Amino acid sequence: MAESPKTKAKKEQEYFCSVVQSWDEAWSRGLNVFETGRIDLAEYDATFYQIIETLFVMAYGEFKTEIISWWVYERFTAEGELAVLVTEDDKEHEIKTPLELFKFIKSL
Repeated sequence: MAESPKTKAKKEQEYFCSVVQSWDEAWSRGLNVFETGRIDLAEYDATFYQIIETLFVMAYGEFKTEIISWWVYERFTAEGELAVLVTEDDKEHEIKTPLELFKFIKSL
């Protein structure tokens, strides 16, 4: 039996949030290793991040993937504050969670 559109949408949301959360945790862990042990895993991890980014491009396109990548890599300022995403229409968006990110991406 085929899944209903509602079920498919719910699964997409769950998968998206799970992958983004894991990606974010891996990125944060790498930063922590560098900050505490001065071990730079960036080159080692780059292939894995490229795979994730490519899969997001396939699913959501380049523009939306840029926003997703921004959320993982750059959503915090140098002072540790949550950065605000400003869209081309000069609207400000404060995106705190993977679920908020998913909803924002789907609204574009």
